[in-house]
Amino acid sequence: MAEPRDTADEKNEALAAVPEGAADETPAEPGADETIAGETAALEGRAGEELGTADADAPSPEPDATVERPFVTADETERLPEGAGADAPRLRDVTGTLGDYVRARLSEAGGFVRSHRVASAALAILAVAAVALMAMAFARAGSLPSAQQVEQDARGALSAPRYSGGTYGPDDIVVLRSVDVRSTTRSASAPEGAQGRFGASGYAVAEVVLSYSGSSVSADQAATLQYASVDGAWELIGGAEGARVAWQADAGVDEQKVLRNAHLLLERADEQAASDDATASLASLYEQADVEVTSSSFDAEAQACTVDVRYGRAGAFESYTCNLTADFSFDAQSGQWALSGVEVGEGSYERSLEGVLGTWQGTFVSQETDGTKCLAARDAGLSVTVTSAEGNAISGTVSGVAHYHEHPSDDAQSCPGDLVFEDVPFEARLVDEPDEQTGSDLTFAATLPEDVGGTVSLRLGFGTSEDPAQAVALVETSYPHTGSFLFFPVDETLTYTDRLTLSRAQ
Repeated sequence: MAEPRDTADEKNEALAAVPEGAADETPAEPGADETIAGETAALEGRAGEELGTADADAPSPEPDATVERPFVTADETERLPEGAGADAPRLRDVTGTLGDYVRARLSEAGGFVRSHRVASAALAILAVAAVALMAMAFARAGSLPSAQQVEQDARGALSAPRYSGGTYGPDDIVVLRSVDVRSTTRSASAPEGAQGRFGASGYAVAEVVLSYSGSSVSADQAATLQYASVDGAWELIGGAEGARVAWQADAGVDEQKVLRNAHLLLERADEQAASDDATASLASLYEQADVEVTSSSFDAEAQACTVDVRYGRAGAFESYTCNLTADFSFDAQSGQWALSGVEVGEGSYERSLEGVLGTWQGTFVSQETDGTKCLAARDAGLSVTVTSAEGNAISGTVSGVAHYHEHPSDDAQSCPGDLVFEDVPFEARLVDEPDEQTGSDLTFAATLPEDVGGTVSLRLGFGTSEDPAQAVALVETSYPHTGSFLFFPVDETLTYTDRLTLSRAQ
């Protein structure tokens, strides 16, 4: 049996046998499908004639028809009769046909480009433009507002917070020092709470922190800026959202404000001492006191300040002194100094009686008695020397006159029985309530040592409602004796009270 020639060789021979100029008789520019179909039909016809397997009367198979055949297994290959493989298609037959197809396609494309050069150039330009536009779109899609733009927008959208020192802090003005762009993120939709922008291709959110400083405080202002991308440019939408300010103290409290509000420190001390059953409140005790700041210290790390305050209430005869330590803490959220606690020094509730120490001279003013008067104290006068004043007691010596006699028939300059005493020791105690007899809130009462003729009591009043600088002394003589009524003996006690004003001896 003769071996058939290769299909590719037959094709080449057929193409070589075409007379020169035959291509001119072919219709101009046939379609690719028509060309391939025609060539395929011609090749199949010739192959059929040579092999003798094609039926002249049989219809030509469809060009695109594909016959499905099962894969040949190794066993089937072994069972083939000897010489049966001579008629099987070879690999070069398939590759040759595929190469011819590709070359035909490229040839057709080249011919199309040569014949339509203007259209091809236009298509190439459009393709390049489309690629450029897509690149720009992707670039814009991945872009974000620049840090410089965010910083500039933050400066315009946010203003410096106003600061007030409050009750204890110094008033101050803060100015912008720097802007820190912490982060910038992109989102496909408008941020929560923001109104979408028509035509926006994207949105972004920037977190910024603005730093301010003054002479006594500084502040960090955190805010959120929202952006929309419109026509390739980022625009700020709305204002700054969620602006929050954190304050920091750079100096301690205002000492002048502490002095103006010193009564608040005393009220806090009274609240802390409410369980101590104090006899008097510090707020009332030092209502008219002089106040001064003796020391102040500021702890920047702890944001705390400690102030030592001295209260002094000095009268003509008594004085009070309170040494108080006040602790203040700074609130970063409000930017205010707050009083966190106070500590009261010892002796703050105790009066000092140093003002009554010394020697006082008495000048006679009047006498009170149930009958006629003896005015011997006018000439004798009174001398009081206070040598000690501790707590609610004073002690010293007194010199004066006592009336150990009956009432004279008429008011007399002196009477038999008047007894002049000198340097008699005494110890006087403070009267709790304001004394009606002396008219003073600071009155001390004492009873002199018992005498044969009677009893002498002494009351010293320092400061009166009419004159806070005035001091008075009341010397009361009690004289017991036996009188008569209708010739019957009667025991009675006569009382003489001499009133004298006191002045400090030179």
